[in-house]
Formats: sequence, C-alpha cells, structure tokens
Amino acid sequence: MKKILIFLSFFLFSSHISAEIIASKLSGNLKIEGSASIEVNSTPLVDEKKIKQSKEKLFTVINFAENQSTFIKKKNKNRKPRTKFKGAPEEIYEKFANSVVYIENEKDRGTGSGFFINHKGLKIITNWHVVETAKDVTICLKTEDLNKVCSTDFYTGKVIKKNKQKDLAMIEVKGLPKRIEPVEFGKYKDVKVGETAFAIGHPNDLVWTFSDGRVSQKRPDYKWTYKNSRHKANTIQINVNINPGNSGGPLFNKNQKLIGVNTFTTEGENLNFAIAVDDLIEFINEVEQKDIDSKYIKKKKKGNTWIQKKSDKDKKSGISKKYPDAKEVDINENGKIDTWFLDEDKNGRYEKALIDLNEDGIIEIVAFDENENKNFEMFFYDKDLDGNADEAEFDEDDDGTIDIIAYDFNQDGEWDKFKEVG
Repeated sequence: MKKILIFLSFFLFSSHISAEIIASKLSGNLKIEGSASIEVNSTPLVDEKKIKQSKEKLFTVINFAENQSTFIKKKNKNRKPRTKFKGAPEEIYEKFANSVVYIENEKDRGTGSGFFINHKGLKIITNWHVVETAKDVTICLKTEDLNKVCSTDFYTGKVIKKNKQKDLAMIEVKGLPKRIEPVEFGKYKDVKVGETAFAIGHPNDLVWTFSDGRVSQKRPDYKWTYKNSRHKANTIQINVNINPGNSGGPLFNKNQKLIGVNTFTTEGENLNFAIAVDDLIEFINEVEQKDIDSKYIKKKKKGNTWIQKKSDKDKKSGISKKYPDAKEVDINENGKIDTWFLDEDKNGRYEKALIDLNEDGIIEIVAFDENENKNFEMFFYDKDLDGNADEAEFDEDDDGTIDIIAYDFNQDGEWDKFKEVG
C-alpha cells in the first residue's frame, strides 16, 4: 500500500469537499476489471523477524515450565496416579507435540508452524503465507532440549501444493523418523461455539507453546486480506492466545481431533481465526490448478470475461494488448508489468491508472486523477469479484493519506456509508 501511494503520489486540490459532494462524485456503479483491497485489515501469524537471530534468550519461559514439571514429577512420584480421561490438555500436548514442526522460510525471511497429516505418506500442512514464494523451506522437529531446535533434527521440505485463496500449503519431507504421529481430523459441523480449543505453535519464537481458550464463533465464507493478498475460507473465531509464529499450527478440540489451522488475528483483544478443517480436507484432496499450464485465466465464473496469459510468442497479450497506448510500469520492480497509466483524452497527461497488485492478469485497483496534475485522488475496489466497485477511497485534505472510505454494501449504485479515517 505504502509503495503504491508513494509511487502514485496522490494529492488533491486544497478546497474543502463535503461528504455530499464526495457522495455525488462516487455515485454510480463503476465497472472495473478486477478487485482487491490493499488495506492491511488482518495480521498473518508468521514471524517476519530475521530468522537467523539468536534464540538463546527466547526460551526462558519454556525452560522454566519444563524444569517445574520435572520437579513436580519427582516430588509426587509416590502418589497414586490419577485416572486419565480422554481430552485432558496435557494428554493432547503429549500426543501431538511431536506432530508439530517449526518452519524457517529463508527466502521470504520468516518463520511459522506446521503439522503432520497422513496423505499418501506423511505430509506437512501450513499456511500459504508461511511459505509464500519459497519452493523449499527448513523443517525442524521437536527436540528434548528446546534450546537446540533446528540444530539437530532439521530437514529440507519441498512445497508441493498451495491454495492462496484458502491460505493453505502442503510440504513434503523425505527421511523422517518413524515416531511421528499424524493428526486426526474432526468436522466443522461438529464445532460448537463455547467449546474448548487447544493450539500448539511457536509464537515469537517461543517454540512448542501450548495454549487454550474457547471457540468464539464459526464464520463461514469469511474474507480477509494481508498486505497484498486476499483470502476466503470457512473459519473458526477463537480467543485462544496465538501470535506471530503460530501461523500454520494445529487447533484441536477436547476429543483430540483437529478442527482448524491457526492463521491470523485482527485488531482487538483475542480476535483470532483458524481455517476450518473441512476446507483443509478439500485442499488436501483437490487437484491443484497451475496457472503455468493454463492458456487462459478466467476472471469470474459467470459471463465470458477471459484474460489471456502473456507468452513468449505474444508479448502484448492480456491487459497490455487491451490498452496498447497505455504507459506500462513495474511498481514492485520484479520484472513484470503491474500498472498501466492511461491518457484517454490524448492531451499528454495521464488521468487514470490500472493496477494489478498480485500480477494475476486481472486489474485490481482503478485510480483517477480528475484534474490531471499527476496526483491520484480516488481509488476504487471490487472486493467480491463481481465487476462492480463496492468500496472507494478518497484523499480530501491533500496530505497524501486517505481521509474518507465509501462503501456500497448491496452494490445498488448508491454509497451506503462514509467513514472518516486518519
């Protein structure tokens, strides 16, 4: 978001504009090619610190807990053991701690969690945003001395499958020890609001942290976004304490069944979310659609809107072909065109910009510079991918930041809500 705002350098004329005038300016059902939101309204639970930093000071709490556990066992060794019951928290941790892995993504400089499933042999499940663009990651197993994690039992894992929309990924590792036990799946329909849930992961590099809480709500078809990606899945809202580093870790119920994949938090206290187990099962069994093997990308399941992929034979395909007179720009400097500036009135000044943030061949943002002073003042988004703008941002006071956000919830062409920000 910041890079695009800096690049476009959008400023507006200095006169005050009322909400009524903005409503008039934003009225109508603006058609755009694609959709996205570049607001960071969700926080991925992947630790973005440098992964090579020293860990020696990060395990004090865990070491203390383990030392106390040893002390208590010695003190009570002559007492009669209590009868265990299925689903006791300590039993869940004892059974599945070794099923959880620590993931280092050196390419994208982050860490996260993952866990083993049984799918044509042992596989590891984590979040898409943990592996992101990496083809290989480092997988570390639990060690007896948690200060020595990734110094002994570590392996190279190959990312074999991803679903960006569901924010899920699968990793394959060869040569694993036989002691590993895969998790057992529960069912999303059986999840009850108010029931206890348990998480294992590595928040802030405090490896193999065990936490519990309650299921706050079930959120079917929930949408969330990160810095430059958007996602949708059935989710479980929880108040279980999870933080950066928990991404991709398992969420269990009291019956020792996996019910979700811990994924992200939102602003507020204990507003945490896990992707539902049913979506995970669909991901495991689906045949991955690889764009590289496809000749066309379909923008929407309805209609006949197709955007042709670029190829070596046709450099001017897709958006570049549709707008042959546009100025092409590579904002993120990765060698791929992602922004097109248009001079529709042919006066030598650009009044419109089309932006494809994730470079999937679909325009996600449309920006306007009405007075053609090289300062873009309005941005339109289509979050639900139906070709109609349902959100708009406007810079009212010429300070380079968004002042007003407009929403059209039912997409009837009338803006339903205006929110002042900043």
